[in-house]
Amino acid sequence: MIGSVADTALWTASLRAIEAGRRDAAFIDPFAELLAGEAGRKIARAMAPAAVVGWGMVVRTSAIDRLLDEAVQAGVDLILNLGAGMDTRPYRMKLPSSLRWVEVDLPAIVELKDSRLQDHRPVCRVERVAMNLLVREDRRRLFAELAAHCRRAIIIAEGVLPYFSNEDAASLALDIHAHPAFVEWILDFDNAGIRKTPRRWKKKLKDAPFKFSVEDWFRFFDELGWKAHTVITSAEESMRIGRPFPHVFPQGLLMRALPPAVSHRVLSASGAVRLERR
Repeated sequence: MIGSVADTALWTASLRAIEAGRRDAAFIDPFAELLAGEAGRKIARAMAPAAVVGWGMVVRTSAIDRLLDEAVQAGVDLILNLGAGMDTRPYRMKLPSSLRWVEVDLPAIVELKDSRLQDHRPVCRVERVAMNLLVREDRRRLFAELAAHCRRAIIIAEGVLPYFSNEDAASLALDIHAHPAFVEWILDFDNAGIRKTPRRWKKKLKDAPFKFSVEDWFRFFDELGWKAHTVITSAEESMRIGRPFPHVFPQGLLMRALPPAVSHRVLSASGAVRLERR
């Protein structure tokens, strides 16, 4: 079961491990199984339906990999991964060895990740910072320190905002925007309107509830100084990697009962985006 937000990192790692084990895997993550551990596997089994959740994680991860690769090719010297969880991109992606990659997450996650990856080397310079991102003074201090020592940085916040209130998400966007060196921001998005925690998960997620919920996701961030640069929808990415929405009951059957144009529109409400500062 989910006992805290930290457990969601193990859940995601377990889903990535399942994908990595497929012959037609959309991405290769040789460390996901190690990081998920038995705790992650138990959480994944408890948080059914795994097929639908796993599909969303796969298309999101694949899309963000592409956005990040584009940003790196454009030239950045710092990647700041907020709420990094068990992400292993600096170990599995092709990145410049000179790139500085800084991960920020809760102390329990950082400690666990450090211990499990201690015998493995990343492809670039990796640092981990143990911090609660909701403590605004601490994150502002970190942002100022990092911005002072980089020319062009990109921020990643994958799977983080659902656990932030609207007010906390807005203040985070403003704190990042306060530094001109922080030029872009990669996020996953869900623009299907006001978000509600699925009924089947309410009890399971009571210690890590979804909070962030807005009518128009893109307008929310645009008003905070961040406009969409590149958008990859779940519909687009699932077609690109040949991974259609899973044929499971009842979601899969409902999706297939809809006219193609409608199902495409539904799946296009989520995905990943690269934002740029105004």
